[in-house]
Amino acid sequence: MKVGQIKLVVGALVVTLLMGASPAVATEAPIIDFCAKKTSGKIRAITEGSCKTSERSLGASPIVRGETHPTELNPQFRARYEAAKAAAKKKGHNLAITSGYRSLERQEMLYQRAIKRHGSAEEASKWVLPPEKSNHPWGIAIDINYGVGGTKGKKAAAWLEKNGYQYGLCRRYENEWWHFEPMVTPGQKCPPMEPYAS
Repeated sequence: MKVGQIKLVVGALVVTLLMGASPAVATEAPIIDFCAKKTSGKIRAITEGSCKTSERSLGASPIVRGETHPTELNPQFRARYEAAKAAAKKKGHNLAITSGYRSLERQEMLYQRAIKRHGSAEEASKWVLPPEKSNHPWGIAIDINYGVGGTKGKKAAAWLEKNGYQYGLCRRYENEWWHFEPMVTPGQKCPPMEPYAS
């Protein structure tokens, strides 16, 4: 090796040591929202800006209880349901909320009726939770096609069970094919179902 070549190699080595040899790593921008097209339910993630007027904002996290009891379904939860409903319709399924937000008084009435029907609070709670435990009075639980639509209604609810995670909606209980809650971030896998409410 000639002196000039040695100087070049040594110079390159010094530069590499001084600058660091690790390659630059690109970091992805965090997702700030999921947007669903109003007409089709098609979802896209955004890292800046906001959803278009032709889209619904689904949020970028699970939806949880608020500070105070609302008087209707959580608006972002409703947006997730409406997006899933549009996608289901494209696949030939009709989704309908047969029970959503419930006042504390209505939840208590349903719970007391279930106690009479099932013989004990423990058995009743497998089907209807007391007001302080149920997510219906918090506006973050819906019953889909319960008592309507027959076999087609159940098939539509089964479609939502399979595809709801894309919208952050999960079937929560094994014994209630109709009950869904916004338990995950859109696109995240739903947790395993609980056997029943308790």
